[in-house]
Amino acid sequence: MLQALVAARSPSREEGPCVDVLEAWLAAHATPPVRTDRNLVAIKDSGVPGPTLLLCSHVDTVPATASWTRDPWHPTREGDRLYGLGANDAKASVAAMAVAFAAATPARGRLVYAPVCEEEVGRGGLEALLPSLQLPDNGQTFAIIGEPTGLDIATAQNGLLILDCTAHGSAGHAARPQLAQNAIYAAARDVLALECLAAGLDRVHPLAGRTTLAVTVMSAGERHNVIPGEAKYTVDLRTTPSYTSDELVGAVRGTVRATVNVRSDRFKAVQTPDGAAILAAAERALTARGRGFRRFHSPTLSDWAHLGHLATIKWGPGLSEVSHTPDEWVDVRMVDEAAVLYGMVVADLLGEA
Repeated sequence: MLQALVAARSPSREEGPCVDVLEAWLAAHATPPVRTDRNLVAIKDSGVPGPTLLLCSHVDTVPATASWTRDPWHPTREGDRLYGLGANDAKASVAAMAVAFAAATPARGRLVYAPVCEEEVGRGGLEALLPSLQLPDNGQTFAIIGEPTGLDIATAQNGLLILDCTAHGSAGHAARPQLAQNAIYAAARDVLALECLAAGLDRVHPLAGRTTLAVTVMSAGERHNVIPGEAKYTVDLRTTPSYTSDELVGAVRGTVRATVNVRSDRFKAVQTPDGAAILAAAERALTARGRGFRRFHSPTLSDWAHLGHLATIKWGPGLSEVSHTPDEWVDVRMVDEAAVLYGMVVADLLGEA
């Protein structure tokens, strides 16, 4: 099944062929899913009151680069490794969750499987689908986000805050700099001040560590003989639960003289609540299978950012460091193990009819 998913090209916003494969498989092996654009939702409702468990991963991939040494869309097996674009991130999780969903017979509550599009880029995936899933924030709704974690459990995830800043001056002839105000110099002073601000963000989250701040893009000027009256730069902050976005935006605005606009604040830092039933169930499953594991914080983004109101873990087969790399691969033994583990968590939380 994973090979079929890899063979179906699915760069972000072009996931249709991969969704077709998955839709047909679910209809044949589980229950016909509901399709909304390039998202699928399949539900097993026991009809008995109980918890709701969401299994969610994404079918889209980043584009293939010229650095690949093999056909990215021709899955190849070499020993225990399956090579192919998206094999690791995150079609391994998609496949394992599909198999666990198909095998499940919940005795109580509701099991929801949602393979979605546009996780790598865009807003048409879980973010758009979420209202229709009817996931109540009642303390009895849980989620697993399938991403390559080596089957360790991510219990915190960094957020992302992007700020666009514009330093203002007054343009003039380069031969008469005293008659102008060089916006590049203003931006440079801002950048040095932001370096000091970054060093002072000292609230350390016990799992996620420090919030980071970096100036990543800068542009100014068009001609060598014109002093620019405007300079632009971008600030990338990887946030933790230790600071709110409002606090960070306020800190930047209080540090620089530039105009500061928030480009993106969609991806909030999230963490699994202490004592969450989903975390305990996952750890029981790993222990029962004789597997060692660790809890860790994940610096990479995922659809978990849209589920901050629910008790959620990020957990799946594959290795994060292999994601977005040429000749991407996944260990198929881990994929098979993930299907078993997901099924054990379903049975733990929802019982088995």
